[in-house]
Amino acid sequence: MANTPRTEPAAAAPPGPSAEPLPDFAAVDVGSLAARTDHAVLGEVAALLLRNWPKGDEAVAYYEDGPGNWLR
Repeated sequence: MANTPRTEPAAAAPPGPSAEPLPDFAAVDVGSLAARTDHAVLGEVAALLLRNWPKGDEAVAYYEDGPGNWLR
């Protein structure tokens, strides 16, 4: 019986970031989405977002979060 050497496929390079911008979902009404969706997973995600959504007076942004500080 002859031994045939085993060959493995070449490893692909890890994917890099896409040049395509992400869609802007800032205007989505999550409360309305949670109330009217019949998709089980989407409904659970929307409900989780609403439970953890900060109130207007609880939202905080720090100066260190600004994009200008990432470039240093």
